[in-house]
Amino acid sequence: MCTHHLFPWYHIADTTFNDGRPNPYGEEFRSSSFAHQVIDEYNPVSDHAAYFMSALTLIADQVNYNVRDIYRVRLGLCYPDNFKHHTPHTDYEWEHTTCLYYVNKSDGDTYFFSENGDITRQVTPERGKMVVFDGLTKHASSAPTKGIRIAMNVNFKRLI
Repeated sequence: MCTHHLFPWYHIADTTFNDGRPNPYGEEFRSSSFAHQVIDEYNPVSDHAAYFMSALTLIADQVNYNVRDIYRVRLGLCYPDNFKHHTPHTDYEWEHTTCLYYVNKSDGDTYFFSENGDITRQVTPERGKMVVFDGLTKHASSAPTKGIRIAMNVNFKRLI
């Protein structure tokens, strides 16, 4: 579905900071990509949200959350670029859990960083692979060297 010619992808100028925040690594680090927001602040915002609900229910169950605890779901599509990786970041500054579900096989790895900025882990996307981590862990996507990389980023925050 994500690669169908009628699926809407939206261009974002900075893969990491698409909300207008300045990139702490500098403007020269900006790398554009495409995104499709499915859920934002617990609410479906995409006309395609219903198509994702069965997969999101399974993902929530696997990580011991309720599907109602899904705060945000964003699909990202990257084309080849010249950066080793995009800007290291956390999706939010508050406690949350992040899941990355890889839609396709790609060489656009995800990097994880220590507090001092050293790479501690590197994950290569494989179709159907899911990586779950503390959302306060700095991470960064990277673009593939050929083809496309599609990943679904799911952020969980428990409803109280």
